[in-house]
Amino acid sequence: MKLKHLFWKEEGMDFIDNPVGQSCTFSLTYKNFIIGYLSYNNGSWEFKYSEEYKRTRPIYPIIDFPDIDKIYIQERLWPFFAARIPALNQPYQIKKIKKAKVDKDDAVGLLNVFGKETITNPFLLLPV
Repeated sequence: MKLKHLFWKEEGMDFIDNPVGQSCTFSLTYKNFIIGYLSYNNGSWEFKYSEEYKRTRPIYPIIDFPDIDKIYIQERLWPFFAARIPALNQPYQIKKIKKAKVDKDDAVGLLNVFGKETITNPFLLLPV
């Protein structure tokens, strides 16, 4: 499976996932309401819904994360979040990456640079 990921990447994933030595947490919000948390630590991504979301459920669960009580863990960044990172071969994006001093294979850093907003969904992804 690891060999497969060296040669084939999911659509939109121009970067190498799992940056070494990184850890972070992002909050996923909708209209100032915290839906859940995306974390990266020790080579694994984790997504879990906030307690506030579980109590009130202002919107339906995200299709990639249907069980609101489950903590989702995997080594690869889910497409729902990876789609927030644009193609990295465009001059404007390369300039932004260099200005932020982020490695183009650092998914955590790329989410910090590009992940806040996207035109494809109404959620905000903010570093905690």
